[in-house]
Amino acid sequence: MNFIPAKEHPFYLWFFYYVTAYLLKRRFKEVHIEIKYRPSKHTSTLYYLNHNYWWDALLPHYLNRRFFGQKSRGMMDIRQLKKHPFFTKIGVFSVDLDQPRSSIYSLRYALNHLQTPNASIYLFPEGEIVPVHSGPLEFKRGLTWLRNQANTTDLVPIAIYVDYSKSSKPNLHIHIGSVLKADENPAAHLEKKLAHIKRRLHRAN
Repeated sequence: MNFIPAKEHPFYLWFFYYVTAYLLKRRFKEVHIEIKYRPSKHTSTLYYLNHNYWWDALLPHYLNRRFFGQKSRGMMDIRQLKKHPFFTKIGVFSVDLDQPRSSIYSLRYALNHLQTPNASIYLFPEGEIVPVHSGPLEFKRGLTWLRNQANTTDLVPIAIYVDYSKSSKPNLHIHIGSVLKADENPAAHLEKKLAHIKRRLHRAN
């Protein structure tokens, strides 16, 4: 099986948080974070995020350590993880979308983690970086599979948007939504969150 497991290390967890905080401060003029979710110590959470920027992979560990304090893990394409193996030290494991058997193994690995209290998984269901204005969000099937299997897990959207309109140095906007209801469509819900951020910025301008 072509699979790379997570191998968390306390030093890397601490170090990567402060490196990310430094990079965010240097890269952006302001970072705006809106939070409508606080996890219970007795539940688990499946967060899903849009994937429009190369540095999106830096955010899950940063957000978890700053706000949630869960035992967090995330998926990364196996080819990228082989190029950047240090991500395994902060809880990242591989997924190979070109190999169905390997993909199922990764999803079961994620599911097993979600079955422990106070755990979380961060998932980019688009499966790759896509342009910001590429049209409706198109998710791979992994998010639906995990949602159906981990039916007691909170499903929470995280919308990420970069605003270049006011300065040569952009502003970063992160909206962490509330738990989705059973009948809510994840892709449509995340699209609404992104649209909400854009409308609010348009009014401010």
